[in-house]
Amino acid sequence: MMFSLRHPGTALIDSQGPLTYRELTSSVTARAAELAAANDLRPGDRALLCRPNGRQWIIDYLALAELGAVSVPLNAASAPDEIRHVLDDSAAACALTAVPPPVARDGPSPAIAADLSEVSTIAYTSGTTGRPKGALQSRHAVRLGGENIAKRLELGPGDTVLSPLPLAHTFGANVLNAALCARATLVILTRFSEEAVAEALRRHRPTVLAGVPTMYRRLLARPEAELPMESVRCTLSAGQPAGRRLAVRWQERTGAVFAEGWGMTELAGLASLTPAADASHPGTSGPAVPDTAVRTGEDGELLVSGPMVTSGYLDAPEATARARTSGGALRTGDVGRVDRDGEVTVVDRLKDVILCGGYSVYPAEVERVIAAHPAVAAVAVTAMPDAVRGEAPRAWIATVPGARADGDAIVAHCRDLLAPYKIPRRTTFLTELPTTTSGKIARAQLQD
Repeated sequence: MMFSLRHPGTALIDSQGPLTYRELTSSVTARAAELAAANDLRPGDRALLCRPNGRQWIIDYLALAELGAVSVPLNAASAPDEIRHVLDDSAAACALTAVPPPVARDGPSPAIAADLSEVSTIAYTSGTTGRPKGALQSRHAVRLGGENIAKRLELGPGDTVLSPLPLAHTFGANVLNAALCARATLVILTRFSEEAVAEALRRHRPTVLAGVPTMYRRLLARPEAELPMESVRCTLSAGQPAGRRLAVRWQERTGAVFAEGWGMTELAGLASLTPAADASHPGTSGPAVPDTAVRTGEDGELLVSGPMVTSGYLDAPEATARARTSGGALRTGDVGRVDRDGEVTVVDRLKDVILCGGYSVYPAEVERVIAAHPAVAAVAVTAMPDAVRGEAPRAWIATVPGARADGDAIVAHCRDLLAPYKIPRRTTFLTELPTTTSGKIARAQLQD
């Protein structure tokens, strides 16, 4: 097994109640035997894992690891077409789902040519540049992902970690692995809502809270009395750049350190992370984790080298080659900088940069400014055609319940904080903004 579960305390709490480490160990051993008998799983065989957040997902995940099989996690909210694609592309030997998969495979599974005995997980990317690709995550990389978070956040057996993140996403799995490495208690929510987080804060009094920036902005929009943060010493944020304003606002309101990390599916975890003991650099993603090097390449793209970097995409040699430099570093597709102290600051996705009259506009920068407006609950900025400048920024905004704002108010708010070419030319207000299954705002859906 990737993690030792020998500990007398509580391993996890979900909607069914608490489960001790001893009970978890027993359940994992029994489940591994059951899976081996029912599916004849061998080291390197693949299994689709598509269940809702909860103990059964975790038990299946750990049982597959004990067997040496490869987990193919997929969010339980995935559309039938997404499930079919991952089933076919991964050549999964079995599907562990809450309901039967949408279409049964016709005939025998395709022959498995690749040696995946050292692979823990095939994690499918979000598919922003076409069909999702399966990134190979080694057992060593997955373990490192958990260990690095546990060390940077100083997790121990006395900690309780609250996570509303989907376990099927690499960030959610990282938080699970970090809690297991530290022998901490993990509180898992079935899905994120402000009410569910507030209730879990009151009931379980966690010491660490994990989430993506969108979640924290939604929580900050709640009255202070509805967010009982007294027990929380540290907050972990990743998935998207949070920015200095959000980090400072969160720390000032809650008193909890805002530890920001940066990583991606192809890294099986976080490449950089703010130490819990250092809250003095809000807005950065901290220094690189041990044995990992982060530097900038052409166009400011962040490049990563180290043992956590994926060996490639499943059965996609051309995509694998495009994702690496001639020296073997991973091209992350993120624009950022690394300062003299090694602090990593992520600006935005390279593909999302708006080219406005010869200037580069980073949507995340504009989003962070607009998000500071008291009436804004969520915001996304995309490109729109402009006859003179080629492209111009467009803002999509969901307001705080009961608050009022219009396009003129947003523009006036931006004038003192942004150069004129960065100010949105059009503002559209929606009831809510679309999000991905991992909780990030889906810019691509707005553009479509």
